[in-house]
Amino acid sequence: MSSIDPRSFILISTCLAALCGFLCAVLRYSVPRDIKGLNSWGTACAIMVLASLLFASRGRLDILYSSFIANIAVVGGITLMYSSICRFCERGSQLILCIAIPLVVAGLLVWPTFIEDDYRSRIIVVSTVNATVFLAAAQVLWRRSERRFAEYFTLTVFAATGIVSVARCIAAAFSLTIANPLADWSSVQYVYLATFAFSLVALSIGFILMVVKRHQLLLEDAAMRDGLTGVATRSAFENMALRELAKSQRARQASSLLMIDLDNFKSINDQYGHRGGDMVLKEFVRRTALVLRHHDLFGRYGGEEFVVLLPDTSEEDALQIATRLCQVVRETASPDVPTFTVSVGVATRMPDGKDISDFLNQADRALYRAKAAGKNRVECYTDTVPTSRGLNESEVAYSPI
Repeated sequence: MSSIDPRSFILISTCLAALCGFLCAVLRYSVPRDIKGLNSWGTACAIMVLASLLFASRGRLDILYSSFIANIAVVGGITLMYSSICRFCERGSQLILCIAIPLVVAGLLVWPTFIEDDYRSRIIVVSTVNATVFLAAAQVLWRRSERRFAEYFTLTVFAATGIVSVARCIAAAFSLTIANPLADWSSVQYVYLATFAFSLVALSIGFILMVVKRHQLLLEDAAMRDGLTGVATRSAFENMALRELAKSQRARQASSLLMIDLDNFKSINDQYGHRGGDMVLKEFVRRTALVLRHHDLFGRYGGEEFVVLLPDTSEEDALQIATRLCQVVRETASPDVPTFTVSVGVATRMPDGKDISDFLNQADRALYRAKAAGKNRVECYTDTVPTSRGLNESEVAYSPI
């Protein structure tokens, strides 16, 4: 092992850190600003490049640069990586730690660097801090509610690098012969240098995978959401509804469907313009959210028509929810939005595994009856005479179940 110059590992780390920083810079222009942490990760890579170059200059530059500043730069870079993970996981930027930890390390390194050239003590200080930060970053990812391959890969590399740093610290604490970093040919030192070079690129790859996956999920979510109202698109609603109906079928529970239409919407557009019509659509969605339960599916079916799936809901409960919805829409005042009402068609049935289009057609037929009967009312689909519930009748207030 003594034939391998430690500078080789250090220069490898320099090249890898530079490449990772470049990748982060390129990726920054390709993903939304809502995905945080890329800037600080790229900065961390740049700091690692500086640290590696300073370490490689050992014997050529003063110890102030080749040891003191280099060690602080390593700690600062690792702390910025931890900050990037926290930002990505929406746990704050940890800016105080990014400043405090390097300052504390600088204070601890003054004596073993300038007063007494103690390589062992510097190893113990830096390795202890690095191990703590590496393991803390792994813990942040472990506590993340949604973990996929990228998260597991990154936290594993963080944890493994932290463990190697602990081993290096312990080895240095029990070694009395190592006095020069360029003469340190111990197995632990080579494992540490090799691991550090590998972990720089592995952690960056893991973090980039996390960012790319988050971006993909955001794009998928945007494709599934109506751009104006934020509710599910028709195709997305139908896909989600099929899954929910399959669950209800296995549980042998009836489900209900609401087909909702904003009354006289063309007149609203004619009177207030398309901007006024858009305001009404968004206000309708806001008011509907006050009535629906957290597990109900809500989508825009087309134009001013919306659809709601009420899983495991009987006809009577569905009628109550629909009636409550009509009341909330009519009675909730907003000074900036024109007054409007809705008509609702209700269909209830046991899921049978067939195409959802039949279910939608039943709710649509009930909606047609509600519109034909005078609007601002609820009609329930039946094979014979529809059950109606107009808001001109006296209704008993109820809370959504």
